[in-house]
Amino acid sequence: MPTVASYIVEVLKLLGLKRIYGIIGTTILDFMDALYDYREDLRLITTRHEQAAVSMADAEYRVTGNLGAVAVHGGPGFLNTALGLGIAFKDRVPLLLISGGVKRRLYGTDAMHEVDQVSIVRPITKYAARLSREEELPSIMTKALRLALSKPRGPVVLEVPEDMWRRPVNAAPSDALRELKIESVKPRREDVEEILSYMVKAEKPAVLVCGEAALPGVESLLSELAWRVGAYVMVTGNARGACDENDPRCMGRVGFGGGSLPADKVLEEADLLLVLGDELDDIATYGYNIIPRGDVVIVTENKGVEARPLYYSKLVYADPYETLKALVEVSRERGLEISKPSWDSEVEGFKSLWRSSIEEALSRRYTGYANPSRFFKRLGEKLPERCVITGGQGVHIVYAYDFIKIRRPRSFLAATRLGAMGYAFPAAIGAKLALPDHEVIAVVGDGDFMMSVGELETIIRENIPVKVVVVNDMSYRVLLLRQKIQRRGRVIGTLLENPSFEALARTFGALGATVSDDGEIDRVIDEMLGSDKPFIVDLRISQEDVPPLNIEASMRIAE
Repeated sequence: MPTVASYIVEVLKLLGLKRIYGIIGTTILDFMDALYDYREDLRLITTRHEQAAVSMADAEYRVTGNLGAVAVHGGPGFLNTALGLGIAFKDRVPLLLISGGVKRRLYGTDAMHEVDQVSIVRPITKYAARLSREEELPSIMTKALRLALSKPRGPVVLEVPEDMWRRPVNAAPSDALRELKIESVKPRREDVEEILSYMVKAEKPAVLVCGEAALPGVESLLSELAWRVGAYVMVTGNARGACDENDPRCMGRVGFGGGSLPADKVLEEADLLLVLGDELDDIATYGYNIIPRGDVVIVTENKGVEARPLYYSKLVYADPYETLKALVEVSRERGLEISKPSWDSEVEGFKSLWRSSIEEALSRRYTGYANPSRFFKRLGEKLPERCVITGGQGVHIVYAYDFIKIRRPRSFLAATRLGAMGYAFPAAIGAKLALPDHEVIAVVGDGDFMMSVGELETIIRENIPVKVVVVNDMSYRVLLLRQKIQRRGRVIGTLLENPSFEALARTFGALGATVSDDGEIDRVIDEMLGSDKPFIVDLRISQEDVPPLNIEASMRIAE
């Protein structure tokens, strides 16, 4: 008969998990002891911070579609997971967090390690429960997993009191996996035909793809639909790669924190915007300052979109990916091949303005610093076909949006909707473990990297050849720029001092290099991509360099 601990481990095995992330502690010592017997099948990745463990599990789902799991000590260890849970919750990423808790007889006595864990994380999880009797475990596991995987997806938490891990469970672990098949909501034929009629009639049709629809194969469907109805495609931060960014119909990312000018202008000028997913939000619209001029049609399974302060011409509750497939099928049946020359000409004007900004950024020269635009353009040109980029939060990530073309979904990860630092490096570790045959590169700012720098020890100990590009401007530059522009140069709290990240990498046992001149760019990129070891690039740039972005709209959201 399984114990509570072995029952949970068996469920994870049945789900197909290969790894579990976390840090040992007294309240999960017995869980770890049970895990020892399964160590050949379920590898424990010990991290240096619980937040990092959650982001590694988060990344596993984002790149493969397979659930990730974390195990942490109750109390302090559990509290360290809050930011990672918040990131996963905001970006609709399912994962299972298993936490220890105080013994049942001590619960409610203000015992050591005791905090009300369930209440603390309830607002940032799909489900959180504390096990009180072992016979409840199968039903709690079923409910937790079903809610994690049901749209809108998200993290779930199971707290197990320290005295319960060895309790016998009179049930088969397979019981917890019953009723886990979740059917997507198929669109009605009449809704598909009405949406298509909107697109055919529109003079300036556009499609916004969100993370909810960014599944493998979506890029070819979007390309075909766009060409058939004369539309242009944009993506949210959680959907990069949903349209091939080399496709002339793909405008790239829209919105605050990395949107391209063509994508923003197409969103604003469209007289019909089809939104596939639930992310026509304050990020995509710069705080609802950029709104489509015409009809807006939303297709999503997330009823939370009703809370948004926008008018929708049509709201369809259906799976956006399935709806896209149906739109393509009907457009084929009708033999649609519609061109809209005036819209094409207008969009070409947006692209021309953007190319001018890109070319100007590439032409800049600095003494003692590298041009980050040139670095990321060359990196994008040299990346192998199989690659994953994880992005931090800050001005630095805009260079990766501007100059690295993402061609497939699940190839670019970021803490988009919470806007949190400290995600990119741990996420790169999880992505690399899940996809060992892919080149995985974290693009981080110096402030972002220092929040998770301890995981350098993790990648050395576990031999995980992640690459990291630290865009080093010695500042929290988003706020530094705002202080200079909007606060008349009243600079406080935004200037930093950093070590040599090359030297730091070598201290941990990784490889490293410093780039402070454009002449070093190609050599260091080749050295990094040619290495099969963990590699850290210290990319030193001027605080005065601003990447191409929609400055006017960005200032509007800042105000």
